[in-house]
Amino acid sequence: MRQKIKNTLIYWFLRCLLGCADLLPRKTALFLGGALGNLFQWLVPKERKRAEGHLAIAYPEKTPEARHALAKQVFISLGRTALEFLKMNAQSAEVIVANVEAVEGREHMEAALARGKGVVCLTGHIGNWEILPIFTNHQGWKSAVVAQKLYDARLDDLLNGFRARRGVVIIQRGNVTSAIIRTLRSNMLLGMLNDQDTNVDSRWAPFFGRLAKTPVGILRLTRRTGAAVVPVFTARQPNGKNRVYIYPALDLPNTRDEEQDLRAGAQVCNQAIEAFIRRFPEQWVWFHARWKSRPPEEIL
Repeated sequence: MRQKIKNTLIYWFLRCLLGCADLLPRKTALFLGGALGNLFQWLVPKERKRAEGHLAIAYPEKTPEARHALAKQVFISLGRTALEFLKMNAQSAEVIVANVEAVEGREHMEAALARGKGVVCLTGHIGNWEILPIFTNHQGWKSAVVAQKLYDARLDDLLNGFRARRGVVIIQRGNVTSAIIRTLRSNMLLGMLNDQDTNVDSRWAPFFGRLAKTPVGILRLTRRTGAAVVPVFTARQPNGKNRVYIYPALDLPNTRDEEQDLRAGAQVCNQAIEAFIRRFPEQWVWFHARWKSRPPEEIL
């Protein structure tokens, strides 16, 4: 009963936020989101300290003052993304896509789709990543995402329903392998976030110069289906608009030594994600515990 009450309070709090965000002009929402993000960093000192620690790993050449300033921008960017996402809930796909000022590398996606074996879109938690499947779907590239069904049906409808109502195919976690393979064999796009330390099949690979536990589900999929793996990202521009960046399909090893291929492929994926983060470091989630797991040789 207590959990039900908690879920209900969370749901109506989010509904109120959605209603307020919908009333705001987009520029005002982004400004307010940045201000709230700046405030939020002081409410979560543990996360702010972790962000600065991770920035020290990635940018040892920067001064502590520079890393502190960059960490502040990370929370400001996150606040803007949060308010933008709340506004998106009441917007059509057309309105959402209208806030994407340009796409770079469209030809890389067309080339990957021309192979006819589907495309896995390698991406990360940078910029407003929720725009990506809506944008690609709107371009005529039928898109799907793997999503965790949330613990409360009303909250699940807010997030996964938001995606589905804009034409994105939702594959619920659970018995997903067959659904994913069908998706790729239909020459669709499958979006996969691959920049976090989670409890999934992973291998160790360098990320900003330090070994990180890296998911390899993408690599197993491409070995099984022949699907192309195309890095796709979005980043907010100085004018507040978003831009989508599509890179050439990754050249992944495919030999008889599957284990070696998984390790090498994980490194290739991390290099693609790291390179984009370095372009827009203030828009990645540096407070995520990316290096929380350590290789056995480091623990012993």
